Amino acid sequence: MKNIKALIQKALSLQPIRYGISSVIAFIIDYTILLVVEWLLGDFSLAMEVAAVAAFCVSSQVNFHINRRWVFRSEKGMWAEMGGYYALAAVSFTVKTFLLMEVMTRVLMLPTWLAKPIAEVIMFVINFAVQKLLIFRKKESRKTGGK
Repeated sequence: MKNIKALIQKALSLQPIRYGISSVIAFIIDYTILLVVEWLLGDFSLAMEVAAVAAFCVSSQVNFHINRRWVFRSEKGMWAEMGGYYALAAVSFTVKTFLLMEVMTRVLMLPTWLAKPIAEVIMFVINFAVQKLLIFRKKESRKTGGK
């Protein structure tokens, strides 16, 4: 039992694992809201798009705070990081929703419940790299001369 606990602690110390967990939590929130709101809007012609925006507003806030504190363990100013995060999130959301999901649902005729996870997987790796390298990067300590 000690070995399993140690293995879990080791895995959770790895940033990509924490990022994956954070992404899954955000995805569950996003996916649930997307499907419920789309269902509530029924035959409204832009139901998927409106539902996607509503889902994004909630899930992105959850994802930002989990990534900032737990995944990247950032201690920089929250507002500056939030600006960078939402710049990336807006681009990612636009590509995912208004390009990938539009093509999959309107051209390929895939249902939303299938198009959404496919679009998410496509954007997952790109978003991790940008967040790690640009948004939540660690401040580099300045070395003093000769020390």
